[in-house]
Amino acid sequence: MTQSPELTRRSLLAAGLGAGVSIGLGLPAFAAQREINIGINTGLPFLPYAVAEQLDLFNTTAKDLGVTDATFAIRRINVATALIDAILTQNVQFGTLGNQALLNTWAKTRGNVNFRGISAYWKGKFSVFSNTDRIKSFADIGPDDKIAVQGPKSAQALYVKLAAMHYFGPDQAHRFDNQLVLLPHTEAVTALTRSDAIQVYMGISPYSEFVAKSPRVHLLATSRDFADPATTNAFLGAIERVYTAHPDVPAVIIETLNRANKIILEDPEQATKLYSAAEKTPLSFDELRAVIAASNDDYATVPNGLMKVANVMRELGDLKDVPASWKDFFTGPITQTEGS
Repeated sequence: MTQSPELTRRSLLAAGLGAGVSIGLGLPAFAAQREINIGINTGLPFLPYAVAEQLDLFNTTAKDLGVTDATFAIRRINVATALIDAILTQNVQFGTLGNQALLNTWAKTRGNVNFRGISAYWKGKFSVFSNTDRIKSFADIGPDDKIAVQGPKSAQALYVKLAAMHYFGPDQAHRFDNQLVLLPHTEAVTALTRSDAIQVYMGISPYSEFVAKSPRVHLLATSRDFADPATTNAFLGAIERVYTAHPDVPAVIIETLNRANKIILEDPEQATKLYSAAEKTPLSFDELRAVIAASNDDYATVPNGLMKVANVMRELGDLKDVPASWKDFFTGPITQTEGS
């Protein structure tokens, strides 16, 4: 895959920091310090945040870009719906969510809190597992089988619909809607490998690699078997009150993620150490390093394929109005890039 281009320091300054500097004119020399909390989940899709957290890259990058009155911190919220609630209530200023949730949140908050994306960060795959011998592929999932996903509007839930269309026909997108069980990844792993509470799990790394080691579990497919592998699956966003109050912060976040992505791409060994320090992992160091090295180009800040996702969601009845451009539901310097 081709790496997403990094924004130049000049464009970042022009898009975000110019506004921040002008706002600051005339303020006292010792202005109050802004606390910027970034809400994330756990797992390897969030590797750039773990790298940045361990190296204090958000704060270092902020100073490099002239943002000296903001302090950045990572907060982990392991339930997707709770994380979205935290974004909307400003318990975190910026937070992560999947492609379907991004579009739904944008659509539902228009004319109200006006949520928008500020950056992409992950375009990796989901892996689908079952603990039931009779289920050899998606086509074998019956009406009583339970499928674990993070949230009802998560990227996982969208890919369940895409799989249903692929294996059962274009009119079968909602075939499994009533069979979804909402579980954090850690709980889904336990339910799949130690009980029969669920029969299918759509996982992410490193949980997928751990689940694959279980003798009672087998792989059904990956999202790349039934969907466009180039589609970006995860994003960071905020409500209007936040991104207008902190117009310089999106530039800092994007540049920080680009710096973290460069480390992941060029030094998987260091990235593995940093992730291991940030999060517990069920994999050995060597196993984790192999996973990171194999997927180190899955991290990019420029959105890709969002208009395709929006059109699919409209066809499925999950999105009433499709924007004219992906830039309609993003804000800040990322809109200067060649996304889609």
